[in-house]
Amino acid sequence: MAHAPWNAKFEDVLRQGLPGLGKDKEPAADVPMEAYGLDSMALIGIVSALESAFRVSLAGQIVVPVHALSAGQLWGILSAALAPAWDESRPAAATRRTRDLGPWAVA
Repeated sequence: MAHAPWNAKFEDVLRQGLPGLGKDKEPAADVPMEAYGLDSMALIGIVSALESAFRVSLAGQIVVPVHALSAGQLWGILSAALAPAWDESRPAAATRRTRDLGPWAVA
């Protein structure tokens, strides 16, 4: 079996929130977590625990139906939330002039 793409902290949160995931069973990245007992209430608990453990907000980030959400998808959502929104080490992209173009102009 391939190594899971996530870290141990993420897997610990999953183990605490998924009743069907035993200590000896590793969650598959592409299997819907419904197979491990995920329901809407368990998802709320897992998301809350992930937000606390990783100090990140996942509000509005999970748009996959509960019955189809996999551990791999949840890890991807968490990873995206952890990624810096702006890399200050890279120069800003060139922008066009937007002043005096009206309220509908977007840069």
